[in-house]
Amino acid sequence: MKKWIAFLSGCLCYMFCVLPVQADVIWEPLDSFYEKHSSECEYVSRTFTANGPDGEVIVYESPVSGREVARWENGFKAYISFTYEDENGVVWGIYEEQGSKTGWMPMEYMDVVYDAISFAEEYEADITAESGALDEQYLGESVRFWRYPGATEGYEATVESYVPEYHGTYVDSQGHRWGNVGYYFARRNFWICLDQPGADFDTLYPDGTSGIGVTQPEEKDFPAERIVPGGGQNKRILIAIPLVILITGVAIVILRREYKKRNNE
Repeated sequence: MKKWIAFLSGCLCYMFCVLPVQADVIWEPLDSFYEKHSSECEYVSRTFTANGPDGEVIVYESPVSGREVARWENGFKAYISFTYEDENGVVWGIYEEQGSKTGWMPMEYMDVVYDAISFAEEYEADITAESGALDEQYLGESVRFWRYPGATEGYEATVESYVPEYHGTYVDSQGHRWGNVGYYFARRNFWICLDQPGADFDTLYPDGTSGIGVTQPEEKDFPAERIVPGGGQNKRILIAIPLVILITGVAIVILRREYKKRNNE
C-alpha cells in the first residue's frame, strides 16, 4: 500500500512540475514551408503594420510560391511569429489566421508596432538595473499589466499566489515609477506602475498622452519592382542561360575544328 501511495505522489509531483513548462512551449505554425525550414527560421513574436507599395501588402503561400493568399491594405495589423531569410537576403514573415490558414510576406513591407522591445531600445539609457517586487498588499488584488510604460492600453490581472518581481525600473515624465517584469504566470516582458499598480491610463496621464510610443508610418522609397517569391530561383535561371549559351558556343567551335581537321587528313 505504501508503495502505491509513493507511486501516486510521484505522479502528482511530476504532473505539477510539467504543467508550467508545457504552458511556455512556443506555438509553431502549421505550414508546410515552415516545417521544412523551421531550423532556418527566427522566432519574432511581434505585431506589425502593413506598409507596402501601392497601398497594400501581398501575402503569398510561401517565400518560393507566387500564389497569393491575401492582400492587406496599409494599416492592417498582423502578428508575425517567425521570419525566414532567403538566399537573396529577403526576409519573409509568416502570418497565421484562426483555422490554420497561413501566409508569407516581405518584412520590408511591414512596420513593427511599438512594444516592450521598442521601448527598451529607445529608453535603454533611462532604465536602471534595480530589482524588487510588488508590495505584498496587492496579493489577491487586481493590477494592470502594460506592454511598456505609457502605453495607451493595459490589461487587468489578479495577483495570485505570489507578487511579481521586477528587474529594471523607469521613471516617466510624470514621475511615475515603473518596474519591468520578465515573467509572471505565462505572461512575459511587461511593466507595472509601482506607484499606482491598479490605475488606468486616464488616471496616470490626465492630459491624454504619455508621449511614449507615438510613431508615424515610416515613409519608404520602394523600388520599381515589387518583391515576389522565388527571386533566387529566377536569378539562377538568368545566370544559367548565358552560361549554357557560352558552353554551347565553345563546344560548337571545338567540334568544327575537329571536323575540319579530320577532313584535311
